[in-house]
Amino acid sequence: MDISQDFFSCYGLSRDFAIDLDGLRQSHRRLQQQHHPDRFVSQSDSDQRQAVQITAYLNQAYATLSEPLKRGIYLLQLHGMDPLVPTNTSMPLDFLLHQIEQQERLEDIHQAQDPETEMDTMAFELQTQASQLETEFAQAYSSTQLEAAETSVRKLQFIVKLQQQLNTLEGVLLD
Repeated sequence: MDISQDFFSCYGLSRDFAIDLDGLRQSHRRLQQQHHPDRFVSQSDSDQRQAVQITAYLNQAYATLSEPLKRGIYLLQLHGMDPLVPTNTSMPLDFLLHQIEQQERLEDIHQAQDPETEMDTMAFELQTQASQLETEFAQAYSSTQLEAAETSVRKLQFIVKLQQQLNTLEGVLLD
């Protein structure tokens, strides 16, 4: 296995945002079984190290391709872009204002009359927003509008962060 190839190539996928996740899982399982370090314990140290490197590469590739945000970032990186560079702070004002509102809403959930329902509602809204941004990214990327795709993936990063914060809060409040 050539670990210098891009993640899509190692799984035999085209470089596209829309991928077959079941096919990815099956390919990953097959390649993991084929290259797992336990299969190389009686081999040379070099072969054992190579098996460890391939397994690490496959795990990183799978983690990247299986998550829409990471997959979008990776696709842009393959085009020489870095959507998460800290100096890139320009975002549409209406989006930023909406994010501030959502952050405040998240912080106030514990004071809601029915926090569980409020968390469920917010989770649904965030998932809807994430799906819309994934669609926007896919359309922009497929039509090679890379700057628009970059904006979509940066917005998606905000939504994913809110989803993670909501999940953490849910764990705290429901324990």
